[in-house]
Amino acid sequence: MKIRKHVITTTLAAAGLFISASIQAMPGFTEDAPQSTIDFCVAQIADHANYDNATRVRHEVESRQRRISGHILKINTTVYGVDGEEVIREYATTCAVNDRQETKLFKIREKGTRA
Repeated sequence: MKIRKHVITTTLAAAGLFISASIQAMPGFTEDAPQSTIDFCVAQIADHANYDNATRVRHEVESRQRRISGHILKINTTVYGVDGEEVIREYATTCAVNDRQETKLFKIREKGTRA
């Protein structure tokens, strides 16, 4: 079973509402989660994480196939402050999604805290 890594960087406007994203992915590996699954899990992180005062958010995604169906993603999220370099928060997330885009597991914790 191969594990593939992806990096997603999201830039947040001053109001924190405008989002533009880019991804570096390695196409051609069927064991990789599809982009729609990655987007689905990243959207759930945005619903739970604190992006206050952020200008940039970076998601490092590791993907592997689930035994039954779908993929398990391990996502490390780093939230950067006003200068775009200072780390203000970090999160570790596990997100398992089946082939029907149903969440089977979602756990998020802020790094440095116990969940």
